[in-house]
Amino acid sequence: MAINTLCKSLRNYNFTRIISNNLNPIGYNNKISQPACILPRVMLLTDNDSVNINYNKCYCNIIGLEDPVNPKKKKVFVPRITLLSNKDEISIVTLEAAQKLANRHNMKLVKIIDFDTKTERPVYKLMTIQEYLQSEATSKAQAKEAKERTIKEDKTIAMSSKISEHDLFTKIKSMNKMLGKRHGVQVLIAVDGNKEKASAVRDTIIEHCKDTAKVSSKSETASNLKVILRPILNKLNQQSEEEYSNKLADNKMG
Repeated sequence: MAINTLCKSLRNYNFTRIISNNLNPIGYNNKISQPACILPRVMLLTDNDSVNINYNKCYCNIIGLEDPVNPKKKKVFVPRITLLSNKDEISIVTLEAAQKLANRHNMKLVKIIDFDTKTERPVYKLMTIQEYLQSEATSKAQAKEAKERTIKEDKTIAMSSKISEHDLFTKIKSMNKMLGKRHGVQVLIAVDGNKEKASAVRDTIIEHCKDTAKVSSKSETASNLKVILRPILNKLNQQSEEEYSNKLADNKMG
């Protein structure tokens, strides 16, 4: 430790000290048998001589006696969010701070954007209870409207022009169920040597599905006929509302 103090003094004063190299080893608590420090040999300089001396170098060779090094603490990354107040004022805070702010003002903290590509942060908004309930109702209405406007993937039904009448109407019943669930229906009819019969089967299907579907396209080749049916969403939505109203009426009567 003594040599460290000496080295620091030399560094602080930036001054060349002429030290004899015949110093006795310095013990530490009289328990260390090896030399506690090793000094570099020092040259006596004349007025005309010069030498570069590194005053910042520590010459202590005992573990634990060197200058203490303070390790850099790793910074913990705390993600931040973009927070909109109920007056649309923007601030950048942590999620924890935003939640505390919401609790303090008796408000709801609502995520409105999962990830904003511009700021690379999620976006939250502070809402009053009334604003939150209104937002929930609006979201549900929009989701319902989107669902009512959506036609699901097509279902394919294949048959032969030689199909029996009973089997044909069984398939038509299945088609109407699919259309009622907002699926498109693609019907393939194999000609099997009788194109007129295949056309008659197709016309029968279109006629018995006209209340729930409209014809999207018709095509034919030498080997088969094809018709694509799309559900009439307005009718289906109206039927759903009527069924819902009837269900409520039945519950009240019960």
